[in-house]
Amino acid sequence: MRTTLKYPSTIASLAAALSIMSCAPDSPPTAPVPVETRSAQQKLQDLQNKYGWVGQYHTDGLAYVYTQLAKGKGKPRTKADLCRTIAKATKDFHKAARHTDIPAGLIDPSMMDGTCPADDATRNVRSSVTSLPMSQARVRSELSGAATDYIDQIAVLAGSATSRQALLNGVNSIESQAASLPTEEAGAVVAVGSVAVSSAYYWEANLNSWLDLSGVPLPTYSVSAHDLTASTVASVASSTTGRRFSIPWWRNPFVMGFQRVLVSDALAAARVLYAAWEAGPIVLDAAAAAALWASSLAAITSIFF
Repeated sequence: MRTTLKYPSTIASLAAALSIMSCAPDSPPTAPVPVETRSAQQKLQDLQNKYGWVGQYHTDGLAYVYTQLAKGKGKPRTKADLCRTIAKATKDFHKAARHTDIPAGLIDPSMMDGTCPADDATRNVRSSVTSLPMSQARVRSELSGAATDYIDQIAVLAGSATSRQALLNGVNSIESQAASLPTEEAGAVVAVGSVAVSSAYYWEANLNSWLDLSGVPLPTYSVSAHDLTASTVASVASSTTGRRFSIPWWRNPFVMGFQRVLVSDALAAARVLYAAWEAGPIVLDAAAAAALWASSLAAITSIFF
């Protein structure tokens, strides 16, 4: 005797429901990211990948300059001695890092001669960061007004930020806006931004070691300008713990004055870009070397003179 299937409509409904459930996504659907947003984010990432090397160069270059200065083991030296050491270290580092000589025609002649800059250059480093005579350097520049304005904003931010996070957020915002520019011009903005970020990370971690140039090796520390990971922040915090500055770095009175070093780095790179943009890709090499030279000089000037 054949068994008659009962409740056929119920079973059919259940099968249909199971079929629908098997096709449903495991989690609630999320709103798609607009194509324009994805495109802008990708362009910014591409720019940072291509031009962010300037910030890494700056970090590694400062570490190398320190090793050369520290060979004096704290012995008294004149400013001329320190300038000569920094100039040679900058040229040697550039040769090793970029496999070419610094483009002499695009760089402050004092660095190529191994001499200290004129007194007015030193005063510029110590001057108020709220008045930056950038426009004077734009006479020969082919950079657009929008690009130079973004770079100006980074230089001002370097001197006005009251915390590392404020600087990072500000630079990222400026770079994001600049990403709408033609690639080369946006790259110039990202390059200057990477110098400012690198300088903030480096000096926050290592300023104590420069105060006496005792010859004690620095802790291993090198970070890409855009490698803003939790481990990076932990590295910075651990390298400053228990050392000479007990006041939080960005609120220390000495550091607040020393923050002008960050400005000098950004300005040095910017001025080379403004004055020699027409030279082509080589101008980035010159800007990187100029920022390293300016950073080291500003440091010894602020600390020792």
